[in-house]
Amino acid sequence: MTVRDDKVNFEGQDISVEELAQIAGFLQVFVGMEGLKRGLDMDDVKNNMLDIHLAAMETLEEQLRAGKLDPDDSS
Repeated sequence: MTVRDDKVNFEGQDISVEELAQIAGFLQVFVGMEGLKRGLDMDDVKNNMLDIHLAAMETLEEQLRAGKLDPDDSS
């Protein structure tokens, strides 16, 4: 992963779901640190990150309700 001029470049191949989860955690820390550097306080960072997480989980729930995702599909 590289960052230049406020742009993030990331490449990966053959990443397991577990590794992808670890990368997601790293990216959360990275974004949080950037927020702190830009003047947000820790509560703002936590609230913003929680809002992002909750929105993502709501999208997941909506897709499950609409039948667009099969939680039993292992592919």
